[in-house]
Amino acid sequence: MKVYRNLPAIKSREQRGRRIALGGLAILFVGLLASFTPNWFPPDEPAANALTGFIQRYWTVVSFGALAVGFIASNVGSYYINRFAPRRWPGSKKVARPDELVENGLKGFDDKYALFLWGLDEVPYILVGPSGVRVFLVRSDKGTVTVYGDRWRERFSLGRLLTFLNREGLGNPTREIEETERKVRELLQEGESSGELAVNAADIPIESAAVFINPAMQLELENPSMPVLRVDQLKKYVRTKKEQQLNAGDVRAVTDYLLSVSALA
Repeated sequence: MKVYRNLPAIKSREQRGRRIALGGLAILFVGLLASFTPNWFPPDEPAANALTGFIQRYWTVVSFGALAVGFIASNVGSYYINRFAPRRWPGSKKVARPDELVENGLKGFDDKYALFLWGLDEVPYILVGPSGVRVFLVRSDKGTVTVYGDRWRERFSLGRLLTFLNREGLGNPTREIEETERKVRELLQEGESSGELAVNAADIPIESAAVFINPAMQLELENPSMPVLRVDQLKKYVRTKKEQQLNAGDVRAVTDYLLSVSALA
């Protein structure tokens, strides 16, 4: 399997997350220091300068403001880190990024397949092969998700409440995948119209699946309207579609076109 990974973008977003998280911790520390103002600069004592006077007057605003801003920044940073940084996953000794887990879940396919990882921002995980184009909606949170048809529900927990800002969140996978498939179809049609894609876009099958990569995620499924998989089921899912919709030339044409419009070009 050919793998096209936009590693600079992944690393950049990981670094961005670490910087935001570190900045959030620094802001929280400022808020902690401000809370000691009444001990350091008693309000009944004259201020030594304008700065200490400002701190004496507004220390509560600084303290609580820093608490709010620091908390938000730390969680936003953690959101990026969870999506782009290597980490140890429950029940595994392996340290890996989410994109590496998806790649590992598809290992074993030959060069007829091409996996794009964050090459297309609006379609982070896309696989091209003889059976067409596969779009994967990847989630890395833990918890319990229940799927009834096209209805998705994530079970409430205290941990989910405390980490709501740094989680990817379940969202509405059905709607998200429909939107992603539409974007992929439009992208292929643009390629056909411009002559960059020498394949009839309407003849390229597009299928999607929601993929949960965290072993700690519990899935309760009842007639889901789309495939809902664990990452270790990914290879079997792809292999079950044995019918060849695209010949080797078409697969190569679609792969080359997606590569040309990706950030990897």
